[in-house]
Amino acid sequence: MIKEGKVVLDLELPQVISSRMEVFYNPHMRENRDISLLLLLTIPFEGLRVCDPMGASGVRLLRMLLETNKVERAIYNDLNQRAVEFFRRLLESNNIGKEKVEIYQEDACLLMRKLRSLHYVDVDPFGSPVPYLESSVIPLSRYGILAVTATDTSVLSGTYPKTCIRRYGSMPLLSAEFYHEVGIRILIKKVVEEGAKMDYALRPIFSYSYRHYFRVFFQKDLGPKRTDALLQKLGYLLYCDRCLFRGSVVLEALVHVCPHCGNRLLVAGPLWLGDLWDRELVENMWQMRGIVNISESTNKLLKRIREESKLQTVGFYTISSMSEAFKIGQPPPLERFLQVFEGVRTHFTGEGFRTSLSHEELIRRSHELLQRA
Repeated sequence: MIKEGKVVLDLELPQVISSRMEVFYNPHMRENRDISLLLLLTIPFEGLRVCDPMGASGVRLLRMLLETNKVERAIYNDLNQRAVEFFRRLLESNNIGKEKVEIYQEDACLLMRKLRSLHYVDVDPFGSPVPYLESSVIPLSRYGILAVTATDTSVLSGTYPKTCIRRYGSMPLLSAEFYHEVGIRILIKKVVEEGAKMDYALRPIFSYSYRHYFRVFFQKDLGPKRTDALLQKLGYLLYCDRCLFRGSVVLEALVHVCPHCGNRLLVAGPLWLGDLWDRELVENMWQMRGIVNISESTNKLLKRIREESKLQTVGFYTISSMSEAFKIGQPPPLERFLQVFEGVRTHFTGEGFRTSLSHEELIRRSHELLQRA
């Protein structure tokens, strides 16, 4: 018996979690589901209609029904007949009325194209979400939330650049210390473009990288003007792997020589250059923690993001990258870096921090830090 939140699952887990399980359940995605619940509680709608088109064990939908008191209609779907049967039994054992749930066993894309007026759609596939993006946007109501998970992080982060170009239409940047952030920004760009084809403005409101996946939540708005405003926040990232200079530019402003050290610049993109978090939303989610049963790791992750969202730069620095670039032989602890560079921690890595200092000021303070080390 497995307990997650208020849900008890009668499942025996194999030693290796894989898609070959008869009924898929991944305990390592607990944080993913926790954050979904917290965000769902902030949606300013009552009588929510939510959909999990790749429902698997159904634990996500069941937790939404049992722990939020906001869901009027839950739509479950999975192609696997065993998963569908398991979910039916799960509803009965948890005394969930059939009038609250619709159950389907269809292709996820075909089903989503038939649905309408949903407040929340969760796209959480094995691997890339790209095949499902266009279909997932269609059933969302105005101001509805689209949640997107990508587990092909190695593609988005630069290990397989040709695949990233083919799949997401962007060049990644493995050489930068913030390559996972670049991957999330490429994912956001792809989703924004999918919505833009239909004059839907999909604004990213909460993003994070955790374990083996990226996760981004979008809020849907309508109209070409709002969509164009989002598209203006797409561009390119310039990066110098010698002096750590980074810059955000549009296509017309691309340059290939570092303005500080003369080194050749690496280019990533196109990608999202706007904010990764809606700060008000982050604060609201933080306040909701006591309402649902979340894990300690979820609490730590949200606490770090709450701090990080106060300084939303494009890219961050790490102790190791700065030590290598500026020849700091025995670097001081992270707290010293935060003090010297007026930084905030990032959830992407334990040794990373963000700062709004100019590159010139960063270099000047780095030399001071080196002298005092």
